[in-house]
Amino acid sequence: MLKKLIAENLRHRQTSFPGLICHLLLVGALISTITDSVLIVSAQRPQGRVVTANDFPGQDLGAKINAADKALGTRPGEIVVKGGGTISTQAIISPDHVLRILPGTYATRTSNIPILMKSRSSLIGSGWDQSIIVESTAPGQFTVICAYNQSILNGAPDSGLVIRDLQVKGANPGFNSAPQAISLGNCSSCTVDKVWVNGTRSIGIQFGGTSTSGHFAENSKVTNCLFTRVASQNLALANGKNIVFEGNRFMTSGQLGGPGNTNIDVEPNEATDRLENIVIRHNLIDVRNSEMSPTGNGIVVQSTSGTPYVGPILIEDNTIIGGSNTGTITNVLSNGIYVFGSTMRNVTIRNNVITRTGQSGIRIEGTRINVLNNKLTDVGGGGTPGFVVLATDCQIVGNTFSSNPNQSVDGTITVLPGSKGNIFQNNRGFQIVGDVH
Repeated sequence: MLKKLIAENLRHRQTSFPGLICHLLLVGALISTITDSVLIVSAQRPQGRVVTANDFPGQDLGAKINAADKALGTRPGEIVVKGGGTISTQAIISPDHVLRILPGTYATRTSNIPILMKSRSSLIGSGWDQSIIVESTAPGQFTVICAYNQSILNGAPDSGLVIRDLQVKGANPGFNSAPQAISLGNCSSCTVDKVWVNGTRSIGIQFGGTSTSGHFAENSKVTNCLFTRVASQNLALANGKNIVFEGNRFMTSGQLGGPGNTNIDVEPNEATDRLENIVIRHNLIDVRNSEMSPTGNGIVVQSTSGTPYVGPILIEDNTIIGGSNTGTITNVLSNGIYVFGSTMRNVTIRNNVITRTGQSGIRIEGTRINVLNNKLTDVGGGGTPGFVVLATDCQIVGNTFSSNPNQSVDGTITVLPGSKGNIFQNNRGFQIVGDVH
């Protein structure tokens, strides 16, 4: 087809070489557009048989979903549930099945985890303001969606899960700091995208279970999600390799009476856990309107468990707003970015924008940590340095500090005893003090 178009141009027109090139570009663009359209349509088209859970027998939506899942058997297929309602029976999605949640509010009433996903299953809503799954009110039940094998045995591997375009909304009267609203454990090739975690009462989303059986989360990501008023850690990683947290928004974190929180928490629990090839990029953290103060930290990466499986870790292009620096000045956030631990190494922190923290904008502890081209405004104060270094063989280059009037700030890079072999260059607005070698 392409050869024919070119031949017709040459035969019927006196086409110049630039004109021919232009025509080829137009044809290429048309082919690309058609190809993209075909791919989009193919991605949205249901694969296999489609059944509607509401049409199946069952005392509640959970039982109906299970009946529909059973009807699909082992072949690929899609289960549609619509109109909202109550899930009182634990729903289990089988491999190669999609549970598609049409607009409505789906209240969970189970004393166990409401929705379990077996490997290669998907949970897809109609948009996070349309498809709403409500946290159970049962005492101690804070997990709403969980990888199936993880629910049976902490650390067991799962794979190929997709969760997107829905909201998980808090409702439990209690608080906790260990269970996760979306618990994915040691999941490989798993994706959470465009999910709103709204006011849940424990941890929001977590990858990584125990490493005692040799497994870890891998090649998985959380992207384009919204976290609001999450009571504990908003987005967490405990054990993983090739993990990406990108394009997420964290707003007004924490709840009065809650356990305290960090917006993004990368924290191994065991000496064999992994923090390898981790990317934290293009996230927005804004706690100016949080209902509790202080509300914790922005991004924390730590290796206090002593694991040797650390790095590389990249923290880049994030925006962290820790309080108001106009009108009534507030210090809601403690530290902006805090990296530490006995085995912490091979970390790059670059091109982040950090504003109005009650403690340090950046604090690093470890070795081979590069802090490059970050912009810090109105950080530190009250005796707390705006930037703290307790590290070796690091590069702290091209960072800037600025302040607005009537602020309590500290524009020092304070280098603590034990630091050595570090390079400090072109850090505009900062004063470097302490144990500089």
